[in-house]
Amino acid sequence: MADGSAQATQATDACDVVRLWPPVDEVVFRDGLAKLASGVAIVACTTPAGPRGLLVSSLTGLSSDPPRILFCVRKAAGAHQALLQAEAVSLAVLAADDTLEAERFSRSDLAAERFDPESWSLAAQSPPEYGPAMVSLSGPICCRIDAASHTIFILDVSSARARQGDPLVYFERGFRELA
Repeated sequence: MADGSAQATQATDACDVVRLWPPVDEVVFRDGLAKLASGVAIVACTTPAGPRGLLVSSLTGLSSDPPRILFCVRKAAGAHQALLQAEAVSLAVLAADDTLEAERFSRSDLAAERFDPESWSLAAQSPPEYGPAMVSLSGPICCRIDAASHTIFILDVSSARARQGDPLVYFERGFRELA
């Protein structure tokens, strides 16, 4: 009976069990994730220094009541600190014809040219909004979760709009359109 008790105690702590598994090969892991097709969105916020934003492909609906979506941002990303301090953000889900916008927001060397006033609504009291977005969601960030190299942000959606279109997809390290 003593052996059974010890096994039961070990099984109740999931973190200890996870640490017993061998580490995964990082290259195989990243190559595997490249096979996971995902939608592409721009996350943007307003800061005292002006608008900040970046491209994310790790986003998913979380709940419909209340309406919430989550997205993940790498801590080393240029806009990460701005997002940590932001009260509210916008998410612009990109359409297949938004490849140039996706490239602009994925490259750090184009940071100064990201928010084209012809495509973006830049009001001082609200997050920037990308007009041509296939889906536009915005609202306050209700939760930030530290997750190793990333932060998980949970957005309470208070505004939403959508238009018809085909999504831009990120697959095998490149932007794609659905066939």
